[in-house]
Amino acid sequence: MSEHEIDPELLLDELQTRSTQSGTLMRKALESGNLREAIQYADAMLSELHNPHIVPKLYYILFMQIFNDLKELEDHFMERKKSGRKMAELYESVQQASGVLQRLYLMATAGSVYIEAREASAKEVLSDITEMAKGIQHPVRGLFFRYYLLKKMKDKLPDKGSKFEGDGGDINDCVNFLIQNLTEMNRLWIRMQYGGREKSVKQAERQDVNMLVGECITRLSDLKGIDITFYRDSLQPKLFDIVHNCNDPISQQYLMDSIIQVFTAEFHLATLEKLLEAATSLHSSVDVKSLLITLMNRLASYAATDREELKQADKEINIFVMFNKYIDKLLEEQGLIIEPKKLVELEIAYMRFSIKLYPSNLDYVNQILDLCVRTFQPLSAKSITEPCLKSVVALLIIPLDSLSMEILALPNYSTLAGYLTPSMLQTLAKKIIMSLVTAMKPIRSMEIVQQLVGFIKHLYASAITEKEVNEDAYEFEEVQTYAAKLLHLIDCRDPATDFLAITSLKETFDKGGMQVLRYTTPAVVNEVYNLIDKAAKVYDAGTLESKLPILKIYQFVYQAIDAIGQSFPNSAIRLFLQGVLSMNQVVSPGTDAEELGYQFASQALVLFQDELADAESRVQALSLAICTLERAAFFSADNFETLVVNTAQYCAKLPRRQDQCRTLLMCTNLFCCGLLVSCVRALEGCREAGEVLEESFGGVRRVQVD
Repeated sequence: MSEHEIDPELLLDELQTRSTQSGTLMRKALESGNLREAIQYADAMLSELHNPHIVPKLYYILFMQIFNDLKELEDHFMERKKSGRKMAELYESVQQASGVLQRLYLMATAGSVYIEAREASAKEVLSDITEMAKGIQHPVRGLFFRYYLLKKMKDKLPDKGSKFEGDGGDINDCVNFLIQNLTEMNRLWIRMQYGGREKSVKQAERQDVNMLVGECITRLSDLKGIDITFYRDSLQPKLFDIVHNCNDPISQQYLMDSIIQVFTAEFHLATLEKLLEAATSLHSSVDVKSLLITLMNRLASYAATDREELKQADKEINIFVMFNKYIDKLLEEQGLIIEPKKLVELEIAYMRFSIKLYPSNLDYVNQILDLCVRTFQPLSAKSITEPCLKSVVALLIIPLDSLSMEILALPNYSTLAGYLTPSMLQTLAKKIIMSLVTAMKPIRSMEIVQQLVGFIKHLYASAITEKEVNEDAYEFEEVQTYAAKLLHLIDCRDPATDFLAITSLKETFDKGGMQVLRYTTPAVVNEVYNLIDKAAKVYDAGTLESKLPILKIYQFVYQAIDAIGQSFPNSAIRLFLQGVLSMNQVVSPGTDAEELGYQFASQALVLFQDELADAESRVQALSLAICTLERAAFFSADNFETLVVNTAQYCAKLPRRQDQCRTLLMCTNLFCCGLLVSCVRALEGCREAGEVLEESFGGVRRVQVD
């Protein structure tokens, strides 16, 4: 039957059945004390591993079943040792097995106990088995046997501090044994590539068993006798020789990745230049990008736990400069070969790495952005794909959290943003807004404001419709809330500059339409009121006017509030009345500003009359208007009287009598205010309020006012 006619699963079942039967008979023989017979059954069990048709993935399943059964045989050998049986005899006897493969498995099993018994030195037994292992030339069988040997001998190596050190060997013997195995296992692993089946199938099979080869590197990393000096001067060169001499992309990729993963960050820092040189000198098909990313992640994790150690290492070699040198080399040699998206992914990892190691170094961030710019420069627009540009967005977002608005000033930042699509620019703008607000760093100059506007304008390129808002209402509200909070960060230490900054942001927000103004206008207006309040506390009346054009500012505020009046009357009424209170400390009667203040209050009442339909909202608005007028002190008597009378009339027209009563009682305080023309007019107002109350509640006795 040919290989192509065999069902792999059925074959595995058949082999496992026979192996299980042999394993059961082996255990029965061990229980009866018949070691010779047990070894024969173990021989039969191991012969199933000789089947030429089983694929590597299923071979591993069969191997693990036999591995567990052999552990019972090893335990029995250990019991024989304790009872006084010479392990040398046993080691010799298992070599009578029927085949080379079976013989080697039994030798490794017995050899483990032989070393444990200290009847022979570890280096002699290891050398003996390793030499004989060359007799297995079948790639899969050879790989699995050497893996088995490593598992059996992992605690029998003459490592530093081990009980087998000394006569049993030293760290050099350990390294020689493991390096020899790694060399042979890698050679066998590469030979799996060749055969009658398709290349892709063979490559997949190789990937299925790569951890067998990696076991050697893991064992090397576990040796206690390897310090930084030994690793740098002896072990690392041997490992790199194996990697470079094989000239196989799959092997080079996996071996270098394993070296980076299993050895400590301290070792990598001590040999960083050699490691980077080796990683960037591999076969052109090797994904060097992923190797560098893995190395960066390893060092970044180390920085999170041992930052002081890393700082010390950085003083000696400057880690960033070292990486930059070899990434530059990679771009020069393979920049046009490697897919642009993969290069950007490398730059993303490089950015994360740099931010973790140097969180406030703007120059390093700029250099990484420059790498990305140089990646795109020789490319046509069509060759820069959407997935690649999404990676650029990720790259631009990374430094925002640590460097905040400082990053916006970098020319390379704007250059890269220029490659993005409108939707991607909007994504970037959202992240910029949120990062700046979260950082809570004050905006100190108009230059920063202009840079900020250059990015966030993409969110407000056109009026946003209610339909667009409803598509993701939560995200829209969150972003606009953050955008509004940007205004509170403005602090240029000059009132006039602060006002210019506010107007610049408002002009940007206005382009987003009414859905945006709902969130941003209250923030704009309140920030202007706060600006005036702070300035009024610092400067006297004459100086204030030279610092701030008060009338112009309040006209600006009036227009901003009026724009949202019909759409959001409740908010507009509150903002108009807050404006009256703001003017109270900077406006004098009889001025143009006083007339504008009158318009603020009048417009609030107009909105009350024309736009508010809800009874509760109307009562609240009137109550707020009354309280505001009660505190206002800059109106002329005529203007004040007009406002008070209109307010009282609106109170009298409320639909519910209890609301009429409550608001009119509040209004009586306004008629007693000193701003009215005369005491007689004040008394008339009180009587008018009383008449309304009597009409509403006939049983209430009229109060005579003399």
